[in-house]
Amino acid sequence: APAPHVVRREGARPFGDIVYRSEKMQRTVDQARHMAQSPAAVLLLGETGTGKELFARAIHNASRRADGPFVAVNCAALPDNLIESELFGYEKGAFTGAQHRKSGLVESAAGGTLFLDEVGEIPLPLQVKLLRLLKGGTYRRVGGIETLRSDFRLVCATHRDISQMVEEDRFRRDLYHRISTFPIHIPSLAEREGDIPLLADSFLRRVAEDRHLRLSSGAI
Repeated sequence: APAPHVVRREGARPFGDIVYRSEKMQRTVDQARHMAQSPAAVLLLGETGTGKELFARAIHNASRRADGPFVAVNCAALPDNLIESELFGYEKGAFTGAQHRKSGLVESAAGGTLFLDEVGEIPLPLQVKLLRLLKGGTYRRVGGIETLRSDFRLVCATHRDISQMVEEDRFRRDLYHRISTFPIHIPSLAEREGDIPLLADSFLRRVAEDRHLRLSSGAI
């Protein structure tokens, strides 16, 4: 077992920002590192705050697409009527206020990784268009007729029980199977309590390294 204050970090390497010593997190990191070498879609599962975007970025940086863009989309932060235009872009005149053509995030992610955070929030009508994109690599801008292509690696994340959503017909089964080729569960702090002192120390060093702050054993 590692010494009490030994942190497994990898410096400037892809997973170097993930602070841990627990065996459970070690297995998760090893799994993510292995999945990074595949072009298949990855689904990150875990509670809010467990570091799903941190893992998504690490997977991108460890992949063959590391030199390409990493485009993150928080699906929960976008109103239903804006998700489609944000993802696929729109043509001039597609709707009121569309005074010029705008490229979407799918286009921006070409050659890199598209990270759909909180993918369970995508409304059912848009799920159909996302499925079409994943099947054939093609899409159309809102208001457009031209068929466009984008080559990207897809990483999704959700804190919801998305398999249960499928059973309740709130998420398309065919899309679920497309995005969950490689599901990875990221453990919560409750599942790796031994990492809490390391994380606390890491956060203190990030915000005030020159003050050499430490938490007391009582605070921990």
